[in-house]
Amino acid sequence: MPADARPLLNPVLRFTKEPSPKRVTGGGKNARAILSSRLGAQRARLAREFRGLAATAPDAPRFNGRVVVYAAMFDDSLAPSYTPKDFLSPERGARLIAPFRSGYLVEVETAWLPRLAAAAEATDRTVDMVDLSRIQGVRFFDEADPSGLRSLDEAWAAAPKLQGGRAFLAWFMPLHDDEAGEALLDRLEALRDGVIEAAPNLLADLGIDLSEAPTLLQRGVRIAAGQDRFSLALRAYRQEKRAVTTVIVPTRLALTKLAASGTVYRLEPIAPIASTAPGEGVEPDRPLPKTMAALPIVGVVDGGLTAGSYAAAEAWRAPPFVANSLADTAHGNRVTSLVVQGHDWNNNLVLPPLYCQIGIVQAVPRKDAGVLLDPQEFLAYLDLVMAAYPDTKVWNFSMNQPASCDPEAVSYLGHGIALLARKHDVLPVISVGNKPGALLQPPADCEAALTVGGRAHNDDGAVAGACPVSLTGPGPSSMLKPDLSHFSSVRVLGGLLTQGSSFATALTSPLAAHTAQRLRDPRPDLVKGLLLHRADGIGHDAAFGFGAPGPTLPWDCAPGYVTMQWTARLRPGAAYYWDLPIPPALRKTGKLRGEGKLTAILNPHPMVTDIGGPNYFSARVETALQLQRGGKNHNLLGGLETGQATEAEARAQDHKWSPVRQHARAFQGVSFDGETLKVYARTYVRDLYLHGLTATEEVPAMEVVFILTLSSGNPADDIYNELRDQLGSFVETSVIQIDADIEV
Repeated sequence: MPADARPLLNPVLRFTKEPSPKRVTGGGKNARAILSSRLGAQRARLAREFRGLAATAPDAPRFNGRVVVYAAMFDDSLAPSYTPKDFLSPERGARLIAPFRSGYLVEVETAWLPRLAAAAEATDRTVDMVDLSRIQGVRFFDEADPSGLRSLDEAWAAAPKLQGGRAFLAWFMPLHDDEAGEALLDRLEALRDGVIEAAPNLLADLGIDLSEAPTLLQRGVRIAAGQDRFSLALRAYRQEKRAVTTVIVPTRLALTKLAASGTVYRLEPIAPIASTAPGEGVEPDRPLPKTMAALPIVGVVDGGLTAGSYAAAEAWRAPPFVANSLADTAHGNRVTSLVVQGHDWNNNLVLPPLYCQIGIVQAVPRKDAGVLLDPQEFLAYLDLVMAAYPDTKVWNFSMNQPASCDPEAVSYLGHGIALLARKHDVLPVISVGNKPGALLQPPADCEAALTVGGRAHNDDGAVAGACPVSLTGPGPSSMLKPDLSHFSSVRVLGGLLTQGSSFATALTSPLAAHTAQRLRDPRPDLVKGLLLHRADGIGHDAAFGFGAPGPTLPWDCAPGYVTMQWTARLRPGAAYYWDLPIPPALRKTGKLRGEGKLTAILNPHPMVTDIGGPNYFSARVETALQLQRGGKNHNLLGGLETGQATEAEARAQDHKWSPVRQHARAFQGVSFDGETLKVYARTYVRDLYLHGLTATEEVPAMEVVFILTLSSGNPADDIYNELRDQLGSFVETSVIQIDADIEV
């Protein structure tokens, strides 16, 4: 009998019906949005502060007669509809350039500062008075701001020591005016004389042996190694007004000069990339299936692989990013053992038998190796490796930077891996990180990734409570992280018992890889969505995510259930509806009775920005399963009630701007009209100025994956075939039939 034999279940269905869009007009600022109770006081305060800025402007960093001002908003005024773009407008010599903390950075012509003071006192335009009543105060962006929640002393202490100084990532101030941008670049060039030193060319000094690498990878390394990194950043800034680069700062005084220059808005000490301590063990002699070549591949970004017993599982091996003598091969071996055959090593745990091939990316050094990985080089290397092995759709990252994520800003590494994931159409599976610490560790804040936390297990081999070493979420910028949790106290290569989120991640990657292999259209968000949808949790938990993988494999439907998935491209400014017939099993009592779950995942690109701070996402999605009653639509499974809370509450409590939405509920005795349910969806956008846009009509359509499960609550009901027959030609199977027996 094949090792993966299981009861024959129905496959997940793909819904092919097009939605019905309905135009929705948004409201603008009106007199009701003016907070009259504080308008007078804010007129006086802002006029006074603008005059103070005008008086001290000669001492502030200026670029072509422009300065950067921080406009802080009141907590009740953070909603996108209150963005102060009307008072702080180009017609008044001001332009919003980025969200920052609880407000906005504004590029202002110094000559306009006194006139802004006068306008604050005298304007009678409604939109201006809305803004004035909601701006709390204004001040110059100063030297304490680029280091974020750290002081400059703390940032200096956290930065690694290198020859010539300490290493930082520096984000250039995103000025809008072209001549101001050139002035900023001139000042950055001048800072190279004793204040900063550019890092070496990307991939120039790694000593990578490319003799057996794919031609595409060889060519990419040669091109990167021949280009000056600082010059690349200057060129990128001229083209996009965005750039980040690695700099070496020689002294603490030089760090102050850099921060006070006004040229950078974010400075981040480079953090090491590390794995959890693995212990020691011997290689196993367990045989692998003879059909390994037909199984999916997981790219394992870790300490490499030296265990000869897994040679049969190796599909490819990239040129090492870290030398053999420095790599954490012990950790790499153990993670690899779980990716290849985690269910064999842990046969007392409830795990499906899912073998995988592996691609080896040796990129994580031992903690005692004294090696600091430059994150820019690391991402450049990953970009080339992912391009060289396009058939590998799932990538396991059982490694983290040992520092908590900034709750106000997505990490450089998390953002970079998200860009690579979207570029190469792959799914990263990333560990949440291990204690010590308070929050998840980069790159666990990668929006495109499946982030995995740890779970304990009970005596029956099922998931139980919290892992004692795994960190928790949530992530920055409304991210619901971790996404999943899995067994983290496990047996690995050599029979060693160990624990950590690294190993929970390694158990999750095979499930993702097999899901991708079985789907007709294995787009990464769909794979991720099915795993979240099948998780055993109810709602999101900061420690457990949406839960642990459930007993039903992601591509199957359990008896008494029907699951459909579909993908749509949605534009803001319209509500979209899909009509679904109500299966007889749900309404056989005359009222609706059963349970359901609706999951939606938005691909937020290109509406994301690494300069957005807490506003990393410029787009979000709302969705609900609705019934009709009394001429109105009512949400059957719950929804996002944004109108019932302030923006700050909606962000903190409901994660309003998360790209993942999930609603689940059991329902009984629910009255309804008609014969159909409706799936509703709508996208919203904010901070259009970050993307060079002026109206929602210019926003490109964004892709959203939807997954809906319905059940009557009775496994004997054939709701699957009922709905399939009702939908007819509008539904098809999502799954490719795989008939490969696993022979050992």
